[in-house]
Amino acid sequence: MLLKKILLPALVLSAGMLSAQQELFLNQSPALWSANSVNPAFFPKDKKFVIGLPSFGLDAAHSGDEGYNDLIRKSGSQTLIDFGGVIDKLEPENTVRYVHRFETLSFGLRLPAGFTVQAGHALRLNTEVQYPKSLPELLWNGNGPYIGQTLDIAPRATVFDFNDLHIGGAYERGRIRIGARMHYLSGISSVQSDPDHQSATVYTDNDIYQLSLQTDYAFHSASLVSGIDTSGLGFNLKTEASKGKLFSENAGRSFDFGVNIQLTKRIQLSASALDLGGQIKWRSNANYFRSNGSYSYEGVIFPGTDIINGADSIDFSTKLDTLNDIFQFVKTAEEFSTTLPARYYAGLLYDFSDNWRFGANVFHQTGDQSFTAIGLAAHWSPLRWLSLGGMYSINDRSAANIGFQLGLSQGPVQFYFLSDNLGSAFTPKGSPAVNFRTGLGLVF
Repeated sequence: MLLKKILLPALVLSAGMLSAQQELFLNQSPALWSANSVNPAFFPKDKKFVIGLPSFGLDAAHSGDEGYNDLIRKSGSQTLIDFGGVIDKLEPENTVRYVHRFETLSFGLRLPAGFTVQAGHALRLNTEVQYPKSLPELLWNGNGPYIGQTLDIAPRATVFDFNDLHIGGAYERGRIRIGARMHYLSGISSVQSDPDHQSATVYTDNDIYQLSLQTDYAFHSASLVSGIDTSGLGFNLKTEASKGKLFSENAGRSFDFGVNIQLTKRIQLSASALDLGGQIKWRSNANYFRSNGSYSYEGVIFPGTDIINGADSIDFSTKLDTLNDIFQFVKTAEEFSTTLPARYYAGLLYDFSDNWRFGANVFHQTGDQSFTAIGLAAHWSPLRWLSLGGMYSINDRSAANIGFQLGLSQGPVQFYFLSDNLGSAFTPKGSPAVNFRTGLGLVF
């Protein structure tokens, strides 16, 4: 069913892994090789060769206070969706941001005359979903409570994952190091709603219960949705498995630039601009789906809860088949593009003593949903192999975020765990905002 295959996953995502990858603490940790991902000018001090082993970063948020555990409940062996406890908490319009980055392998090498080179690979996912409160209301309550009302049920989404192969370098002269990096982006899959066709409404007449549905809704898809079959019980999305080739027809590029300035012996400044000009052109298995129609049917009241959780006892007979035809999507082969939001960092670090360092930085992301965050941090290194840190940050969603940093080093091995919002890092299913980064590196 369309409700279960498209709309519900979007809402479960919004309440769970609730597209800004701010990573403030990573930008405050230039001694880590992974910090190079937020500024190509960063390179571990006095190190000649580095290997970035697998690391994973997640930054996600929902515009409300709902978590995954507020939406999902267990009933025996079944996992059921329960909107009952969260609908009243939703805003009229809700937004989901979800970004993760899995860095598989990277390398850095210090050359003579102040040069360094770098290369690596990452798997990345960018998600942004916007949906009206009336959508989960209809899914949960059915149309009975909304007689005489027109409900907007159209979600808006941009979701895409891709391989990121990058190569770059930096040059240091005196107290200034300047870095640049180019990314080759190989698209894996994508769904993107068409901003010119984002209307889908349901109206139930209060006199004869005439149900009116009107749609002018469209979306692009590549290697994710190959067709929509409206026969039988609801909509059935046929998905295509994607192997995520490193080099594919779904290709694009982006650029990073960064600078790091040792202003004095104890103070350093940094700034970077990431994913500039980032865009992927989707050519392989790229299609356009559009539903454009209206229909009226007398005396139709449909339930919500049982549809969501897949009760087999519901029987709409010919009514459901007729309603399905209203939403029939017309498929057309069509190329399209997705754009990466540009990200910007500016930071300051002050070495107060051999064991203490303080810092501040600012993050800003551009795009349809811009995002800004500011953080103040303190780092303590009681032992040569141990570093600890704390951060207070403010962003568009919250003015009370407490972060934490743990770093362990033994010989060439670096292990780190960073979070700009520690309270959610270990309980992502119970939190509306989640942020953390963890990984390993070898430095020589």
